This record gives sequence, structure tokens and C-alpha cells, in this order.
Amino acid sequence: MKRIVAVLIVLMITAPAIIAQETLRDVVRDYQRSNSEFTLVIPSFLIKIGLAFGDMEEEEREVLEMIDDMKIVICENDFHKNDFSLLEEGIRSGNFAEVMTINDGGDKVRMIMNKKTKRKSEMLMLVESDDENVLMLFDFHGEPDFKKFISLAD
Repeated sequence: MKRIVAVLIVLMITAPAIIAQETLRDVVRDYQRSNSEFTLVIPSFLIKIGLAFGDMEEEEREVLEMIDDMKIVICENDFHKNDFSLLEEGIRSGNFAEVMTINDGGDKVRMIMNKKTKRKSEMLMLVESDDENVLMLFDFHGEPDFKKFISLAD
């Protein structure tokens, strides 16, 4: 009986740590706690209104249809390694996958993905430049088609 109680206590203590899976939303939240920056949240209903009433090309419409919601954090301070310890740990453990890194002179863009389920995934885009840095967190319906994103950049 004592062993059963001891096992249950150990499970109750360790289960939340085992079950709790890091998300990119946790990375952004962790960054915001240590840095008070300007944050803009665009909920799904605003994206749907933009789709319904916005005058845009078909490619732009297809990209917006993939996005469920997004959060944008604009920073004047440079990003530091210790700001993203949770992100780097998630990449090392395999919870997150770094999709792309682009270095263009002094500017750097990193794209990190997290597939939560077959229906939902999220992407964190870190944009570092000389004058400001931006975190953009996208929640997607399913897995995004990066060809459409790249076609918008052309």
C-alpha cells in the first residue's frame, strides 16, 4: 500500500512536467515577460473580415486563409541569446524545427515551426535588423504552404 501511495505521489509531481509540451506561444510569452515591448494581436475574426472585404490578389488571399491568428511583438532592443533559451532548448529537443534562416547584410530572418496536431501548426518568425526587431507568431490551419509565402516576397 505504501508503494502505491509513493508511486501516485511521484506521478502527481512529475506528470505535469512530462505532459506539458512547450509551444512557440510559450517562447513569445517568456520573451514578453522579460522585455516590455509593443505587442499587436490579430485575432482570427479580423483576418476573416479582411478576407471578406479586402481588395487583394488571389495569392495573398490564399496565404491569409491559412492563418488562424497572429501575434506581432515589435522591439527596439536587440535580441539576446538568453532571451530565447526556451526556443533553443525546444530546437535541441526536437519540439521545434528551424525551417529557414536568411542573412541579408545586417538583417537576419529565422523561421521556426511547431506542429501541434495535424490540424494546427504554428510558426515563429524572428526578424532582426539594425533599427528594430520583430517577433511574429502565426497559428495555422494545418501545415502552411511555404511556396505561397515565398511567392509573396517576389
